[in-house]
Order: sequence, then C-alpha cells, then structure tokens
Amino acid sequence: MSKEMNDSKREQAAGVYLGPSFYGIIQKGTVMTGSYSSKMENLLESHPFLAGLIVPTSELAEKRKELNRKDSEMAMLYRRAEQVKEGMYV
Repeated sequence: MSKEMNDSKREQAAGVYLGPSFYGIIQKGTVMTGSYSSKMENLLESHPFLAGLIVPTSELAEKRKELNRKDSEMAMLYRRAEQVKEGMYV
C-alpha cells in the first residue's frame, strides 16, 4: 500500500486508543478522529504495533473485554506498549 493511501486511511479512520498513556503524546481512552498529531505519527512510525490499540468505536466494548483476557492479542499489545513506555521514560 502506498504511503498516500495509508495516510488517507489514517485521516478517515475514527477510533479509540486503548493503550497506556504516553505523557505528552496520547492518553488512554482518547477518541481519535481525523489525522493524528505529529508526535503520535512519530510514535506509530517507531512502533507500528501501537496502531492495533486504536480500535473503531463500533468494536470498543468487545476490545475492552478482550484487554481483560491475559492471553488475548489486545492484552499482548498492551503489555508490549507498556514496555515501550517504560523505555521512553526511564
């Protein structure tokens, strides 16, 4: 997929960030509409897996339940994001 198509998809997608808060970048539970901030874009470029923690509002309840299951993909993404966060603020 071209970068232009990828950028336009990000601008059109609306979702909720379910990962841990990154001070000065994004807070857990932030509703994201339109394009992302430059700081968030940089974070996603460095750690693309974080995009998996931005879920469509139509799937919000299901994905929140999934976070509580320790063996779920969402829970694994969340733990990985926490490790990134710890590395950034040490």
